[in-house]
Amino acid sequence: MLHRIWGWRWVGLALALVFGSSPAFAQGTIVHVQLSTPNPDPNFPWDYQGMRLMGLNPQSYTLDFNGDGTAEFVIYASGPLSTRGFEIWGLGQNRVWSYHPTESWFTVAMNAGETIGPSMMSPWYEWYQTQYYPSGQPIGVNFCSCVGEIGCLGFYAGLGSAYAGLEFQLNGQTHYGWLRVGAPMPEFNGGWIYEYAYDTRPGAAILAGAVPEPSAATLLGLAGVALWLFRRRK
Repeated sequence: MLHRIWGWRWVGLALALVFGSSPAFAQGTIVHVQLSTPNPDPNFPWDYQGMRLMGLNPQSYTLDFNGDGTAEFVIYASGPLSTRGFEIWGLGQNRVWSYHPTESWFTVAMNAGETIGPSMMSPWYEWYQTQYYPSGQPIGVNFCSCVGEIGCLGFYAGLGSAYAGLEFQLNGQTHYGWLRVGAPMPEFNGGWIYEYAYDTRPGAAILAGAVPEPSAATLLGLAGVALWLFRRRK
């Protein structure tokens, strides 16, 4: 009798894996991209998590959320010989969740699970839309900025990893996403870009760190494993 009870528990687990994760086998609405550093250097353990954007000379990365060849944001690492810092700015109407205490703008370091979406309101934080110097050069939102002996400013300075909230336009509709980035060596005015994601549903909020739900095929595969284990116990 006990053997049968355990058998039905395995069957229940299999059914739960198939039906319990999301209704009607719904696919996740989140697109997720993981970045990497070619030939990671053991001296930089963060290389094994994402892409290093740091060097003696300025480096940049264009972030194209939906892979259509049109970038939504630019991430820029100015290098230790510059005072510009490690920053991000949106192209067009695309914006970054930011803090504006003085004339400078700083990217807010968000925790996993925080909501990024249309309801975000705060007396201290706001969506930053790119401004420009008279020369036409964009003014970015700093992850961190380090200047010689003066020191480093920014929520990401010395931080290995945090999430940035992003709002951007795709096909004339507003979407929300996150970018995980870190500046554990801020004095280089650069850091690491680990991964990013966005929700394909216009106007839908996303949780920082959220990744796609398992597909129906994955769930069925897990259910098959559970059933196989059940048969082996018979």
